[in-house]
Amino acid sequence: MSQVVVVTGGAGGIGSAICRALGEDGHNVVVADFNGEGAQAVAAEIGKGGGEATAVGVDVGDKTSVDNMIATAIDKYGHIDVQLNAAGVIKRCPVLEMPAEEWERVIRVNLTGLFLCSQAAGKHMAERKSGRIINVASGRGVTGQALGSHYAASNGGVITFTKTLAIELAPYNVTANAIGPGATETDMARAGMSDEQWTRKQTQSPLLGGFTQKDEITGLIRYLISDAARYISGQLFLLRTA
Repeated sequence: MSQVVVVTGGAGGIGSAICRALGEDGHNVVVADFNGEGAQAVAAEIGKGGGEATAVGVDVGDKTSVDNMIATAIDKYGHIDVQLNAAGVIKRCPVLEMPAEEWERVIRVNLTGLFLCSQAAGKHMAERKSGRIINVASGRGVTGQALGSHYAASNGGVITFTKTLAIELAPYNVTANAIGPGATETDMARAGMSDEQWTRKQTQSPLLGGFTQKDEITGLIRYLISDAARYISGQLFLLRTA
């Protein structure tokens, strides 16, 4: 059955892969991203493949922008079935040298932005007594990450926030789950690495070996929005994370 799915961070990396997969499945996809042109390109690609998609520019760290994104989705499709939060940023930096502004930037997008999107979509879903919220976190939120204390801290927050969200939204028949991929080949994951560093990272051996593949992530999401997962909530699904 076709569902209306809002995907933040939909213009690139994991987010765009999710949008394409859901578009192929016949869902109505709202491709939301700070990069508005990138979102439009992904939405156009889905449309050329016979799917239905709408692009929305959004700054997830700004409440007004997030509210406009949710309103646009509802105006276009009448409701929202799934809010999928995949927007995220990282810039590698040692904790002792990290500017406060960089810490705040990562927390703003990765954690505060996810809170604002979940809150806005959650209010709509609570009124409808139906909905799914899926948060793309990171296994680094559990293990920590050298040169990424802000990224690890934000994702640790995402994980515990998701569990709390699941408790509070349960009376409204709304579920909330988090996905924590291991290293995934995206531009964000590779940012700041030389070719030698990237090759070395590929040869490291996390649990089950190798990088998390995008189809592993999209396959899990397909399950989490299906009827089979209607009673699954408050869970963290780690993929290839040591």
